[in-house]
Amino acid sequence: MWNMNEKYYRLMSYHKSVGFLLLVLVALRLVWALANWRNRPHGSLAVKLGHAALYVLMAAVPVVAMIRQYGSARGDLEVFGITVMHKIEQPIEWMTQLGNAAHGKLAYLLFVLAFGHIAMAVLHQLRGGWPANKRLNWPA
Repeated sequence: MWNMNEKYYRLMSYHKSVGFLLLVLVALRLVWALANWRNRPHGSLAVKLGHAALYVLMAAVPVVAMIRQYGSARGDLEVFGITVMHKIEQPIEWMTQLGNAAHGKLAYLLFVLAFGHIAMAVLHQLRGGWPANKRLNWPA
């Protein structure tokens, strides 16, 4: 299943708590984006696909981890000390296999896309495109 030494295993509760918190924030962000769908700035197809990929991955990474947690039957999922999902009696193999196969790979892909997103925003700003701070409603 998960192979890690005790030093890193102790950090797992923080990893799970932060991941769950990020999932909640992504859900709130999606609600906000849908509520303001008509006010979104215009962008090219590449921009729309890139942002869609970021949203899908921001949701998929923690959801796949929660599927693995549930299917492993190893323990309750606790977020900052609060139980949000109880363990089951018997493991569900396909859930742990899905999590083991996909969680890390999707997380690395999300990291690469986030880095690319930042790089493209900086490049856009340097080339004299529409100022990013104006699109984000930040002060100049």
